[in-house]
Amino acid sequence: MISQVSIDELRRFAALSDLTDSQLQWILDRGRYQAYEPGDYLAKTGDPADAMIFVIEGTFHAIPENGEAPTFILHQGMISGFLPFSRMKKFPLSTRAQTFLRVLRLDKQYFPELYQEVPELIPKLVAILTDRVREATRVSDQTDKLAAIGKLSAGLAHELNNPAAAARQASSSAKQIFDCYRSTLDQLAVSCLSKETYGEVRALESHACKSVHEQQPIDSLTRSDLEEEILTWLESIGIEDPWRGAPAFVNAGFTVESLDAATANWTPEIRELALYRVAAAIEMEQVLSQMLNSTTRMSDLVGAMKSYSYMDRTGAAEIDINQNLDSTLTLFSFRFKSGIELVCNYAKDLPAVCGHGGQLNQVWTNLIDNALDALEADKEKNRHPQLSVSTHFDVDHVVVEITDNGPGIPEDIATKIFDPFFTTKPQGEGTGLGLDTVYRIVRQHKGDIRVDSVPGRTTFIVRMPV
Repeated sequence: MISQVSIDELRRFAALSDLTDSQLQWILDRGRYQAYEPGDYLAKTGDPADAMIFVIEGTFHAIPENGEAPTFILHQGMISGFLPFSRMKKFPLSTRAQTFLRVLRLDKQYFPELYQEVPELIPKLVAILTDRVREATRVSDQTDKLAAIGKLSAGLAHELNNPAAAARQASSSAKQIFDCYRSTLDQLAVSCLSKETYGEVRALESHACKSVHEQQPIDSLTRSDLEEEILTWLESIGIEDPWRGAPAFVNAGFTVESLDAATANWTPEIRELALYRVAAAIEMEQVLSQMLNSTTRMSDLVGAMKSYSYMDRTGAAEIDINQNLDSTLTLFSFRFKSGIELVCNYAKDLPAVCGHGGQLNQVWTNLIDNALDALEADKEKNRHPQLSVSTHFDVDHVVVEITDNGPGIPEDIATKIFDPFFTTKPQGEGTGLGLDTVYRIVRQHKGDIRVDSVPGRTTFIVRMPV
């Protein structure tokens, strides 16, 4: 087993290839050689970051604590660990050898001397640091996006399930109702001795179907009383299975008096067939309305997801901020069922904003998700949690305000919330890049974002130029 590192091995590093032998020897003299077997840890999450690492031989992985796939893979010829000018104080990820591994560690205590002895190396190390930050941001950005998509997909599946089940139930009922409706149609055509009588039945049917959509909601006790009165009346005139028609007549706003007046001039046979037909028509109208509402809801959800997912596949375009907000809020609708009130106050005739709709959706997603997290964490203390989303026009900017009445942001961290990797969430639940992403996207759109927070009210204010 090799127990030391040679100058030739150091010169194989791209960043060190043009250094002199004396400069490389200076690094060797102050470096600490270490070897690791496969599976050994170089460092664990939270360990102090106190040395620059030159990978002489082998491969090691930087892996999250939850055991997911490696975030970074480092191999022979790469430089890692704590680099000059880095603000890292602790290792954010655990690092573990995948093969037999040889490294040379240069402790940060030698960095001031390194600047003097090997100044040519410093710009290259800064470039490595810049690339590492860029890659870390990209990976964390992707992780945040996947986490957001996963959360939204779970909610979307739940939201789609309810209208899909309702539409399925309605379509199943529709066949039985239509069979009854078609049967009474044939019998009425035979039994009605005049066109006038048949026309009166059709007029009653038309009135009933129209009334279904005009009725105001009534309380359950009043509904029960009305159904009981109509059921008793239907029994008194010899209608079989009166319990099947009573609820339908109540839904169309009929009373015993109005039904009796409308059917008094008909023979018992015509009256019975007409009441069956009108009840079936009312039920059919309700079923069709339920199917329409359910499929419309599914279409709206799919449309919102399509708008959310594909809006930025083209270049910059004119964006309707109100619609952009709505498409994002639609995907969060399942979160409001826990008792959180949503209040939207959009300005009419809001000017368009030039930008990437999908990127702006990321802004609203992060801000709304954080607000809902704060409200849900505070639900034991806050009996009336509320999220407010408003827009207005201010001189030459569209202003979006997202407000929650949660616990607020403590003063000691208010200035740090837009910093990369800063998070107040438990380990494994947040990367600390959500608000950093928001800040970068808003700035890319030449906008501005700030936050006003006091206990019981936090408002993120986004200003976008028109």
